[in-house]
Amino acid sequence: MELRLGTRVVFPGVFTVMTEGLVEGADIAEVAADPEVVRAVRAAPRAPVVAVAPASEEQAAACVRAGAGLLIGDAFAGVAAATGAALLCSAPERAAGVRPDGVLVRAADPYEAERLAGAGWAVVVDAAEPAVASVFAWTGARVFRTADPDATRQVLDMVASIIGIRPPAVSRRGLA
Repeated sequence: MELRLGTRVVFPGVFTVMTEGLVEGADIAEVAADPEVVRAVRAAPRAPVVAVAPASEEQAAACVRAGAGLLIGDAFAGVAAATGAALLCSAPERAAGVRPDGVLVRAADPYEAERLAGAGWAVVVDAAEPAVASVFAWTGARVFRTADPDATRQVLDMVASIIGIRPPAVSRRGLA
């Protein structure tokens, strides 16, 4: 199923990189849950989807009005459902009322990621190391939270080529 994050549509088979703060190369930037910060990030050229982890429903609604496309936390399912924002939650049942193409579920291990992805959910993982990202990508995760978007993107492109989602960047044959 496609994933809708704010004005962006992420199609199946496309990997998405999420970072803390505004980092070049990130598709999603988690920023402070402050409407002014959200507006400033949205005003940046080639602005990523803005994600926030608010402290209250009122703060969540204010951030969505300012342009946040992703709310982080089970407690904000009601706000996400009412505003149309996407929700990153701990389990699919925590997203009651949220549109299915706006639900991201956090997975803690590859087995959980494979189970959730197999059920059709967009899976988010914390991928501190590129090697970890490759294992999760292989099991079906779609969103990778990392501090190193360039290295993570490189390994995700490699995995996509191996599993046949995209062509290899360079194709060489071993000729003697």
